[in-house]
Amino acid sequence: MESLGEESKPTGIPNIVRQGCKWKDKLEKLLQTDEKITLLALGNVKFDVLKHIHRRRDIEIMKLETRYMKKREKGTGVKVTVRKRIHANPLQK
Repeated sequence: MESLGEESKPTGIPNIVRQGCKWKDKLEKLLQTDEKITLLALGNVKFDVLKHIHRRRDIEIMKLETRYMKKREKGTGVKVTVRKRIHANPLQK
């Protein structure tokens, strides 16, 4: 049971997003559950992931981390924890 001040951690291992794979379809399937989903993206794919999540009003970003990979030639990586919004509200101006 979860108390009001305590956040639940995402279950399972992070879903690795790769160029050319069907990560959007997999994300849609995972969003049907009420769990938190963790996505891990490297290289130019991270921009596609962030752009996709930003456009969707029904996805809420819970946590966003960026870091350099151990091998510097891989560049930076993005680790995003998301969940489906209960109520998709329009943005306030």
